[in-house]
Amino acid sequence: MYQFIVSFDISKLTLDSTIIINGDLLAASHQTLENNEDSIVKLFKGYLKQPGFTFENCLICIEATGVYTYPLLSFAAKNNAKIWIESGVQIKKSIGIQRGKSDKVDSFRIAEYAFKNQEKARLWKPSNQIITQIKHLTSLRVRLLKSRHSLVIPVKEFEEVGDLKMAKILGKAMKSSLVSIEADIKKIERQIITLLEGDSGLKELFSLVTSVVGIGNQTALALIIYTDAFTLFDDPRKLACYAGVAPFAYASGTSIKGKPRVSKMANINLKTTLHMASLTAVKLDIQLKKYYDRKVAEGKAKMSVLNAVKAKLLHRVMSVVQRNKKYENSADFSLVLS
Repeated sequence: MYQFIVSFDISKLTLDSTIIINGDLLAASHQTLENNEDSIVKLFKGYLKQPGFTFENCLICIEATGVYTYPLLSFAAKNNAKIWIESGVQIKKSIGIQRGKSDKVDSFRIAEYAFKNQEKARLWKPSNQIITQIKHLTSLRVRLLKSRHSLVIPVKEFEEVGDLKMAKILGKAMKSSLVSIEADIKKIERQIITLLEGDSGLKELFSLVTSVVGIGNQTALALIIYTDAFTLFDDPRKLACYAGVAPFAYASGTSIKGKPRVSKMANINLKTTLHMASLTAVKLDIQLKKYYDRKVAEGKAKMSVLNAVKAKLLHRVMSVVQRNKKYENSADFSLVLS
């Protein structure tokens, strides 16, 4: 049990911090500070004046809020602080019906959640710096792809209604922008490959993952990023759950007996990437093509079968990573965990 629980409700400019000492919720104290490392250092200098306070017996809990957590995570890494990054949805659902909302109240609720569930804490550790760089470059690439898509939509719409003249005018008007975006996308992709090739461990991992039929470069990168080079998951079923491809029962008593369904609480980006991988796999992978054709012939819904294929792809990926052996596209390859 931690003697000190410190929580932060994080926004772009400010942090709301609550500290609970020895489980005394009624005596919890709150402070608001700027969201920068200097303010965080000053705050913890004050906390360190509390009798018995050390980073060893203190648990810091925050919600996952993306880039706005950077100052706090930087501080935690420098001081070997124990920090728990929890899903906001998990915290909200765990505390039941609540009335009212403010940053101060949210900070207390996070602290209360951390105190009551501290035995379940999953402590954060700094990510591989190269993976972090690849993650940000990949995110930028996705934004550029969306920008490119939004630019070409008007042209396609005019083509579809038969106004080819206006489509041509718009196409010429945006040509230089599209060329520039394409050049930036290619540049980012080269930077990512350079980063991968500069790290022998990641290079080998990338080679293993892409050996699985259907897993292309972008899917492999997504898997490496979201699993932190496969250090966050040791079980393919857990990874399947995280990716939203593991079905769960939907039944209650004798009156409600629905079909098993996947949960919406998943990493949507990874799930989308896996969908494209599954479409390739059922065409090119010998085992999965046979599996897909057989299940569809049995009357199974194609999307349901594809979902199962996504899960099988994750089993294949985890298998080649754990056994450090590339996948072989053959009917009798026995490496796959099924």
